Amino acid sequence: MSNAQEISQALKRVQRAITQNQAPIVQSQQIEREDRVLLLKTRWLDEIIKGWYLVVRPDVQPGDSTIWYANIWDFLRLYLEHLYEKDYCLSAENSLDLLLGESITPNQVVVIVKRGGGFAQSLPFNTAVSIYQDADHFPSEITQIRGLRVMTLPFAVCKITPSYFQKQPVEAQVALQAIQDPQDLIEIISKYQFRRPAARLLAAYKHLGMEMMAHAIETVLHDSGIRLKENNPFHGMPNPITSPRVRSPYYGRVITLWNMLRDQVISNFPKPVRVEKGLEQTVNELYVQDAYNSLSIEGYVVDEMLIERVQRGSWDPDTFVNDKNQRNALAARGYFEAHHEVKKTINTILEGKNPGEAIADDLYKWHLALFNPNVQAGIIEKKDLLGYRKGPVYIRNSRHVPPPREALLDAMDAFFSCLSQESNAVVRAILGHYIFVYIHPYLDGNGRLGRLLMNTMFVSGGYPWIIIHVKERKEYMQALEAVDLKHNIVPLTKFIAKSQ
Repeated sequence: MSNAQEISQALKRVQRAITQNQAPIVQSQQIEREDRVLLLKTRWLDEIIKGWYLVVRPDVQPGDSTIWYANIWDFLRLYLEHLYEKDYCLSAENSLDLLLGESITPNQVVVIVKRGGGFAQSLPFNTAVSIYQDADHFPSEITQIRGLRVMTLPFAVCKITPSYFQKQPVEAQVALQAIQDPQDLIEIISKYQFRRPAARLLAAYKHLGMEMMAHAIETVLHDSGIRLKENNPFHGMPNPITSPRVRSPYYGRVITLWNMLRDQVISNFPKPVRVEKGLEQTVNELYVQDAYNSLSIEGYVVDEMLIERVQRGSWDPDTFVNDKNQRNALAARGYFEAHHEVKKTINTILEGKNPGEAIADDLYKWHLALFNPNVQAGIIEKKDLLGYRKGPVYIRNSRHVPPPREALLDAMDAFFSCLSQESNAVVRAILGHYIFVYIHPYLDGNGRLGRLLMNTMFVSGGYPWIIIHVKERKEYMQALEAVDLKHNIVPLTKFIAKSQ
């Protein structure tokens, strides 16, 4: 039997374990020793910790963290169940990560157990799980998310520390908004006599302007003889613009991020240079540079000659086989067609249409145009481009994992609402770009569409079309990551501002 056949047979046997575990993660006892040795040698297996392996493709580059971030929660599900069966629960903070659909992979997951704790296990890419035993205070209000045992939402918001509100204000606000019925929280406070948490939560709801929730908590507890001395955990932070009712944590997160970050954008973007010549002329003059850089940022190998050939209409897939099959030429043609749709949208905005409503109406046309050459070449089917992505998507080497498919409608509705209600064109441009790529609503094309959206918002406000150059790609990606990890949009704002 050839080596290729041996690998194929070993992978078929490993597939049974993958199916059983519902993840590309296997334990050593689930596979034969010979299969394990062969697949480790040929880089089809990657060791997570001793006795646990991640099934990967051998062409994954060393140091690529994408597949680990995509599967860390599944590993923890299997690992913790193996060690403790049902006698474990994630900490309040990590429970909220899962309950609220937090997109950032935590560096450390803290687990409470009834027995056998007291150790920390290092995991790949500077992540870790820390396990401690506390049988006397083991959480009694537990539910399951993604197969992991977590505290219920009302119990978790009572158990988070005061510092959580300062260090993770977006998550804290989304958590409080996600509790729709005050009775759910009141029952937990009363049942466990959570007086100090109640004082924090009462003040927090007042800080957020959620008077109905605050009044309900205060009234019921007062009638029960419980007097609370309010202690605002958001002390020193600006009062947010918030909605007391949100459809889902994903909807609430987008609204909260927008409201929290907009002042950072306004404070750090200098007075923009107004465009003096005609906007359409300016946009057309910059097209070649814009297309070259935007496509190059995404890894397409294009040059200005190819871009100009596409622009002139001399790209001819019906005559030239290379034009039909060339991936880079298809991408260049798609960008040209999308750019044409973008100019139509800009014109409707300049004629008086609300910018957010224009994007909501036309975004799907941009997406279809971007991939229309691939449809014409028979590479993909048009039906596959309709609507948002049908599955998960991951950003290479980023701790940010975009929201799941089922969250996209709520997240995009919140996004369009923010765009429509925002009066500042610079905020619409920079936050519009960031939130769009944060959501990542499509399987492909999000970066290109996000930059086109940003410039549509700039131009619609009378400001220059901005080009992000491929030579600055690393700085650009780091600035986006800073918003994901630290809710700090200042580096991205300054980066875009210097490109005016």
